[in-house]
Amino acid sequence: MSVPGGGPSLIAHGMPGQNAPAGGRGSVVLFFARVLTGVAVIAVALLNARGHAAIVRHAAEWSLPAPGITVWLGTVLLLLMGIGLLLGLASRLCALILLLVALAIVATAGRVDGGVPLFGGALFAIGCLLVIARGGGAHQLLDRVDPRTW
Repeated sequence: MSVPGGGPSLIAHGMPGQNAPAGGRGSVVLFFARVLTGVAVIAVALLNARGHAAIVRHAAEWSLPAPGITVWLGTVLLLLMGIGLLLGLASRLCALILLLVALAIVATAGRVDGGVPLFGGALFAIGCLLVIARGGGAHQLLDRVDPRTW
């Protein structure tokens, strides 16, 4: 008795729906969460750049090493990753880097000053965790970074 030749395997190219683009309301909600987080991060980066001297004075109180360089590094990371998140350029990777920066903000400025650095960093972290877990939603320039294609 022979096994009848079936059609193509259901999992030959991954599980069904695994690589399908997200659609519907969930995709739109993720899009707005990604864009809102990106805009907020860019706004904070621009405020940090504008008030660099005051932030450096506070950074010395937060026990940051080399406060001038660290604040510029954080500001540049916020700006670049915020733009990447806003445009949807490998949004999960940008969100992961922003999550690390947000956790550093909470651990340093939030620990000492509380208030805006504590709750603002936590809100950034929540937005980044949403993008990392569920993706960036619709309208992304580069959906994902796939090392297998390199």
